[in-house]
Amino acid sequence: MAMTVGLAAMLAACSPDTADYNRHDVPEDEARAQAAIERAAAQNGVATTARAGVPIAAPAKTAARARAFPTDFLGYWGVSYDDCQLANTNATGRISVDADTIRFHEAKARVQRLEQHSPYEVVADLRFDGAGGPSWERRDRFTLEQGGTILVRSEAPNVQRYRRC
Repeated sequence: MAMTVGLAAMLAACSPDTADYNRHDVPEDEARAQAAIERAAAQNGVATTARAGVPIAAPAKTAARARAFPTDFLGYWGVSYDDCQLANTNATGRISVDADTIRFHEAKARVQRLEQHSPYEVVADLRFDGAGGPSWERRDRFTLEQGGTILVRSEAPNVQRYRRC
């Protein structure tokens, strides 16, 4: 009898009024992905969705996105090991590639137009602003080599190689 009372007390403690063991906190992006899967399965059927996958909405092409460097090109790059020491304020061979800007030691270049020839090669029309001097424009080719660890910047006949910091 004591065992039955103890079992009843345990079951009462697990009633839906006191605990919900099916509820999980899920990050918002995962919840959106799960909702997209469920919508695709409801619309196309589970077998078709499993075979074809879930359609992913492509981001709208905007003027800013059209001139943005691909993600693999972003970050700090240096000609020498010393250029990659971020505390080194005299690093003349370091560049910082942002979405649509390249920062050099004494100049900044804004992307005016970008052509992506492959995942590893882009050509950018750049407008440079120097330290107090007039601005100028130039077309540079950027190529990733050695698994994305080397960035080659070329403007014929000049070629500069950087390593990822």
